[in-house]
Amino acid sequence: MNSSPTIDFPLVAQERITQEAIGRIDGLMKLVRANGDAGRLLAEISASEGISRGAIRRYLMELRKLFHLPARADLRTIAEHPQLRTAVEYLVCRQDRSDKNTLRSAAGLTVIVPSSGEEIPVEAFLKSLYANPGANASSCYLALKARAMKKCVLKADGSFATAEDLPAQCSVVRFLRKIRLESVAVRRSRSRRHDWETKQEPYVTRDVTRLKPGEVWIGDHTELDFMIFNERGQLDRRWVTAFIDMRTSLIVGYHLNWQPNSDTIALAYHNAVLGRQLRALTSAHAFESINLVNVPEEAMIDNGKDYRSKYTRRIFGKIDFQDEARLAITRTTRLHYTLPYHGQSKAQMERWFRTIQTMLKYLPGFKGNQYQNKPDSLADDVKRGAILPVKEFDAMVAVAVNSYNNRVHRSLSGQSPLQCYLTNYSAIRTIDPRVLDFLLMRVSSKPVRRCQIHLFGHDYYADALLSVNGRRADVYYDPLDLGFVSVYVEGKFVALACNKEMIGQDERGWLRILKERKASEHSMQEEIREMKKGISNDEARMLSLEGELLNMTPVADELLEKKVPTITLLTGLEEEAKKVGEAEEDQALILEIERKAKRRAKQQPLTVAGIIGNIK
Repeated sequence: MNSSPTIDFPLVAQERITQEAIGRIDGLMKLVRANGDAGRLLAEISASEGISRGAIRRYLMELRKLFHLPARADLRTIAEHPQLRTAVEYLVCRQDRSDKNTLRSAAGLTVIVPSSGEEIPVEAFLKSLYANPGANASSCYLALKARAMKKCVLKADGSFATAEDLPAQCSVVRFLRKIRLESVAVRRSRSRRHDWETKQEPYVTRDVTRLKPGEVWIGDHTELDFMIFNERGQLDRRWVTAFIDMRTSLIVGYHLNWQPNSDTIALAYHNAVLGRQLRALTSAHAFESINLVNVPEEAMIDNGKDYRSKYTRRIFGKIDFQDEARLAITRTTRLHYTLPYHGQSKAQMERWFRTIQTMLKYLPGFKGNQYQNKPDSLADDVKRGAILPVKEFDAMVAVAVNSYNNRVHRSLSGQSPLQCYLTNYSAIRTIDPRVLDFLLMRVSSKPVRRCQIHLFGHDYYADALLSVNGRRADVYYDPLDLGFVSVYVEGKFVALACNKEMIGQDERGWLRILKERKASEHSMQEEIREMKKGISNDEARMLSLEGELLNMTPVADELLEKKVPTITLLTGLEEEAKKVGEAEEDQALILEIERKAKRRAKQQPLTVAGIIGNIK
């Protein structure tokens, strides 16, 4: 540093004149007086004086603004200005930024914590507030200002600090932003757990080259971005459930359906184990089937409820069986669940989903995965009927899968996934297809009554069920053929029950029939309600009763007009009976007048004129 700290700077407080400020002033003056390459001098001054190049550019920009100079003005023209030295002093010292690592303008200030009464520095107070997820930088500054208004902020000499003694809000915002970028703990406290795990937290990548082909499979499903016609001629979207080998990225099996569920998982796993969908491209440019039975040692599947169901876990042998006949198929595959909403856990599967969507995007009916990339041709494809039916679309998906499995991948050293799978596997774990079929069976708990099991609205009969009448049994059935069911009681096989009418019926087809029956019953109920809409049930009952009571035969007119002689019997008591009848009529009239008078007395004052009027 060439300048002495005792130089008089009229616009700068004497306590702020430090060696750093003087070095900045000298470096800037050298740059202003320089002739030649300003960029080279800028680099030299930045290296020698310890001033960042960005800071020097900022000071020069402020200098041009102060003297109202254009952006590309020659700084040599203002080097002899009488006020230049003073302006440079003021700019350099005033622009001494406080957002490096500490909040310098808050030095010596402490805050009294409300709960404990402890005095902590302002920086620690702001950090503790900012570590909460609901706080932002502005709210932290306002909280500090509120503490100062309540006389809870102290200076170094022990007096109370005011709002003017606090650092500026922009300084607090810059300081906290710096803390957020540099402090891992602050980022963790202000982040949701999922965001932290997916974007911030470090993770270990797995070396797939150490795995054997068929050792670890990954399973998941996704909705394809295509509109196609379903079996009923309606527009719908197809879901694909697939399993991929982690070592070779080979699609070992998949299944297409309208909705993903545990059944689609079972069918995709069945196809993957038996290898029925593997096709090898031969030298004759034709695809040849490869029936390669292979059971993986481990399977990584999604965390959805369909993957966590008991049926799905039983497919992979995760649930233990009790009887000896099924002990041989327990624990066929170790099952692992990926982290929820964490695509990195199944990266190969997610990458293949994007690949298959890209391979098929030129088919008619492609709708894109977002509204922004929806193609303009989709409406035209629907209007002119170019949308593919489900069979043609499934065939195109099969072609795309075969093309992917036989295409050279850079990560496999110039081999296709199928070639890498066939040339590197050392041992294959097989399973009896009949045992696999049994694993894919559905199970339902039903009571045994009269040697029968009631399932799907039908009775399954077997003579051997007589010994377990009244007990509850586990009924295993094939969803694709409901003709026969296996009955187990307390883990032991009892009988194979049968219903001839259900042979060849699949579960979904039969459930669709039951659904249609319910819909038909519902429509009939609606029609009946519409018919009964004009007359209520009570009115209908009264009308029916009236019809019953009036169900009489009318008397013929000739019988009504027929004259019959009348015979009067004289007993001598006629006069006495007449007097008694008249006395009874008079008494009844008097009682009726009294009742009316009492009724009127309750409504209006009782008067003689009113009584006489009632009598009249």
